Amino acid sequence: MSTTMATVARALHVSHASTSSSSSSRAKPRARRLALARAGTGLFDDPEFAARVLASFPAAGATANAEEARVLWENGYVALDVRARAEVEFEGNVPNPPKPGASAGDRVLAVPLVDATRAYDAQAGKKVYKQQIVDANAFVAAVRAANGGVERGVLVMDDSGGVRAKRAESVLTSNGFQSVVVVQGGANAWKSAWDATMRRRQLPGSFSRGFDNPMFADSNVVAEDFGASSDDTVWIVDDDD
Repeated sequence: MSTTMATVARALHVSHASTSSSSSSRAKPRARRLALARAGTGLFDDPEFAARVLASFPAAGATANAEEARVLWENGYVALDVRARAEVEFEGNVPNPPKPGASAGDRVLAVPLVDATRAYDAQAGKKVYKQQIVDANAFVAAVRAANGGVERGVLVMDDSGGVRAKRAESVLTSNGFQSVVVVQGGANAWKSAWDATMRRRQLPGSFSRGFDNPMFADSNVVAEDFGASSDDTVWIVDDDD
């Protein structure tokens, strides 16, 4: 190799090494930024977020959003659906997929706090829920039997995280259940977040089905929350005594 060619080769080598070093130094801060971003996602499968959630529960009168509740559900808590049977039939079940190797799911309990039938009401001009009086003792006994005792943590859901879920939490806690958490938004929020196999439907936020596209500008279609119920029933949660 001539002296000139050798000089050029050395120059190219130095230039390549310098470029690689510069690229590497730029990549490292970017990798750190990505790692920090992942650590702050607030999503159930983020280990740092999950650790914070697990350290925060149980707590008296605790409530959890869908992501926090999913962390608890993945770590031994069971979902307790306290909606009426007729309501579940009409609105749909809370997802309860089987664990690998199992034939059926075992992490959702369905025990109504207020049971009811769905029937047409001429005065209201629509179908309504005809409610039964709450029997708190029977409810506690049924949950204890279904849960195998009071030790396992319970995620309580009614339709929307309303009076039934809060009443159920109070009744169960006062009867010795060790960790009872109300799910914010109830079964509606849970079904909005997770599909039947517990895969994520969407990241937190509104669900628009793409109707924000300009082609829909003159339509009346708007964004919606998946699984949200329009039921306006006033549930009576007082005991029968």
